[in-house]
Amino acid sequence: MISSRLRGRVLIVDDEESIGVGISEILKDVGFEAAYAVSGRDAVDAVKGAGYNLVFMDMVMPGMSGLETFREIKKINPETRVVLFTGYFRDAEDAIMQGVKEGMIDEFIRKPYFADEIIRSARKYALRP
Repeated sequence: MISSRLRGRVLIVDDEESIGVGISEILKDVGFEAAYAVSGRDAVDAVKGAGYNLVFMDMVMPGMSGLETFREIKKINPETRVVLFTGYFRDAEDAIMQGVKEGMIDEFIRKPYFADEIIRSARKYALRP
């Protein structure tokens, strides 16, 4: 089996630091290398500095939205996959559909999330060959 630390680099982006910390700890506990960013701009800077296989992206954030942030990340690393999550589905529905249409959103998780959903998604997308 290929070590998840070699190919399982995950970035969590959420303006609520507790969510970023929570998801990154869940993923670290099962062997992923995980970091978090609290804004779209911080996420773009993080991707410039380190390669990530997968980004868990909050949709509704001040400043750059999740969709705007992922567009920038995609320019830096087109192979990066994204799993979108938000607690505001109705407010974000048009942006989510636009992201799906552009082929940028691989999966959607609604808050509150369950740890097994996060782990399953990370294994599916971050450990791809």
